[in-house]
Amino acid sequence: MEGRTVDVSQHGATVMVHRELFVGQSIKVQRIGHAKESMARVVSRKAIQSEGHLFGIALTDERVNLWDIVFPSAAQVEKPVLRTLLRCISCGQLEVSYLNEFESTLFLTHHSVARLCGQCEGWTTWTRPYGSVAGSADVAESGLQDSGAQNQHHRSYQRLHTATVGCIRNPALGNEVVLVSNLARGGLSFCSASSYSEGERVEIAIPYTSKTPNIYLPARIVGSRKGKDKGLTEYSAAYLA
Repeated sequence: MEGRTVDVSQHGATVMVHRELFVGQSIKVQRIGHAKESMARVVSRKAIQSEGHLFGIALTDERVNLWDIVFPSAAQVEKPVLRTLLRCISCGQLEVSYLNEFESTLFLTHHSVARLCGQCEGWTTWTRPYGSVAGSADVAESGLQDSGAQNQHHRSYQRLHTATVGCIRNPALGNEVVLVSNLARGGLSFCSASSYSEGERVEIAIPYTSKTPNIYLPARIVGSRKGKDKGLTEYSAAYLA
């Protein structure tokens, strides 16, 4: 039966289908309109929504690139502060891209960035695969204050002050689309009406769009303070990977 891919990773995905699957079950996944397919294993049952059932799957053959997306290592980029899915406008190559501070500023301002394309063997323009995310950014020095029971630590990072959309994924609260206010190499700040505890683990996609699969990173809530808008709390989160 047909399903929908909600988000993808190098060796798996979250899929939505209109039937029950079971953890440990083996299934075959085929991309509609493509000749690519792979065996996979159901590894988690995430939620039931009005549109269908959400399941986490892991590809059993890690050599298969089912999504035709390149997943490079963050170590290839000097001081990455942003991870996003980009598309080369010349050849259509999809790649999970780690952008440094300068590249992030260009991308969040102009929704495109010049990068080397291995398939084109030269510099090309890269954009979001299916449209852009509204937002602008500037570079400034800022301190990040982590609130704790007894100790408060002040860290000064070169940060990007931005107004862009992200998504926080939490097992208890589900998915929440939030406004991201700061980006740094090791984390970000976002505003939310939900209640997150210090030390709580979440997954974050930034930038986020409902029109394309999103890439989530594990993170931990490290601080909070009352936001400028009534009813909102500004949280700071540190990446775990």
